[in-house]
Amino acid sequence: MKANVRKNKQNYLLEAVSALFTNLPKGKVLDLGCGDGDYGKRLKDLGFDVVAGDIDSARFKYKNEIEFKHCDITKVMPFSDDCFDYVLLMEVVEHLRNPYAVIPEINRIIKNSGSLILSAPNILSLKSRFRFLFEGAYEYFREPPLDQTKNPREVIFNLHLVPYRYQELEYLLAASGFKISTIFTSIYEGFGLGFILPMMLFQAWQKEKRSLKKRGIDYGRINKILLSKELLFGRHLIIEARKDE
Repeated sequence: MKANVRKNKQNYLLEAVSALFTNLPKGKVLDLGCGDGDYGKRLKDLGFDVVAGDIDSARFKYKNEIEFKHCDITKVMPFSDDCFDYVLLMEVVEHLRNPYAVIPEINRIIKNSGSLILSAPNILSLKSRFRFLFEGAYEYFREPPLDQTKNPREVIFNLHLVPYRYQELEYLLAASGFKISTIFTSIYEGFGLGFILPMMLFQAWQKEKRSLKKRGIDYGRINKILLSKELLFGRHLIIEARKDE
C-alpha cells in the first residue's frame, strides 16, 4: 500500500522511520501494508524481528529474507493477541474505508508495552494549505476518488480517501486504545510560506481567548501541536502511539 518512490530519489519517510527505530528497544515488528517491503527490510537490518503483511504479495521483494503473511486489514488479521512489540502502518490509514475497525484490530495484536507507528500525508502543512486555497484539494489528495474507479462499491486499496488532520488521527487513536507519545516528520519544506505565521499565531491566540472567555475548550494544548514545526512544515505526519493499558 505504500506510495511508490521514484528511482534515485531519497525516501525521506523511510529514513525518518529508520532513525526512530534506531533508538527503540529491539523487538518483533509487523510491517502492515508493507508494499515492496523496503521498510521491513531496513528494520530487519537494524536487528528487529520482522513480519511483513499485505493483501498482495506480488510487489514484495524480500520473500527469502522476511516472513510474509497475507493480511486483509479490513478483516480479522491472522495473528494472536499481544504478539507484536511494534506495528508499522505507513501511508495506509488515508486509504481505509473502516479505520475504526482496523485500528482496534491492530491494538489487539500489539503487546501492552508496544507501539503503533503510523504515517499519513500532512495536510496541515503550509504547503498543503496553500494548495487547498487555490485548488480546493490538499497535497496528495488532488485526484477525485470517484474519477479513479468505474465501480465505487469495489474496494480499491490505493485510493486516497480521507485527508486526515492531526485532530482526527488523535481521536481515532484514542478511541482505539492508543496514546500518542511522539510526533515527528520526514522532511521539512515550505519555509518560504512562513510569512503568514504572525497572522496564524494571532488568530490562534484570539481563538483561545474567546473560547476561555466563554468557558469553552482550552485550545492551548492543540494549538501548541498544530503550530509546531512538524505540522507547519513537515511533508508527512508520523506518529508513535503507545498501547494504552
